[in-house]
Amino acid sequence: MTVTPPLTSTADNPGRRTPRGERKSAPRLIFALAAAEIGVFLRQPVIIALTLLLPAGLLAITALGPTSGGAELWAETAGRNMVATQCITVYFVALNTLTARRHTLALKRLRSTSLPSAGIVAGLLVPPLLVGGFQIVVIFAGMMLLGAPAPQRPLLVAISAVLGMSVAALAGVMTSGFTATPEKAQWTMMPLFVAALGATAVLPVVDAGLAVAVRAVPLVANAHLAAAGWYSATEDVGAVALDLIYIVAWGGFFALISWKTFRWERRH
Repeated sequence: MTVTPPLTSTADNPGRRTPRGERKSAPRLIFALAAAEIGVFLRQPVIIALTLLLPAGLLAITALGPTSGGAELWAETAGRNMVATQCITVYFVALNTLTARRHTLALKRLRSTSLPSAGIVAGLLVPPLLVGGFQIVVIFAGMMLLGAPAPQRPLLVAISAVLGMSVAALAGVMTSGFTATPEKAQWTMMPLFVAALGATAVLPVVDAGLAVAVRAVPLVANAHLAAAGWYSATEDVGAVALDLIYIVAWGGFFALISWKTFRWERRH
């Protein structure tokens, strides 16, 4: 049985000192890898369709739904749409990309280069992060065109979006460690996908005590934080702090599990 080392650039040879020239070239190599991955994405019709149709679909659902509930309803919709984008685009595409690259042995070949291990993963995650960020901006702009008020605290909305995409990407890295083939990614993604979207949907209708527990589900705190940034009748510093604690805790958890379980070679 082959034991695959964890996701760390020092796992190859802990005692090896990286030459100065290699250290300097690492950012350039990561940028080149990210650019190559973006080129691959742009040549895939399915990705182009996802990039355009997901915002269009979410905005269509928003337009057909109730829009007379005032700023609070718009805020809840913004958080829900953001989490849907993070789950579908960032989480699933990150998971599928890493699983596919492992299955075709591309990860193994990349690891034989001078790229640091974490840099390889970071470069591969750039396209889903860029596409997810683009979609969130389009969705938020489209909501305002449909009549939503401008966010009260746009910085909170931006923080929620950026941290949520980071957590979703780390979740994709973690889940890829348990996914043997790209075909199985659509199944291994389901637990987190269903939990996040389901909990986000019920969050507005549960009582305050239960809502604290519901926000502990991955990415749900991001939806709550985005909604609070979009509109909130009161500035609840404690609620914002709790959301940030949940978000950072899940990011740290996914990163730790990824560190321990990430595989560079094909699963059998």
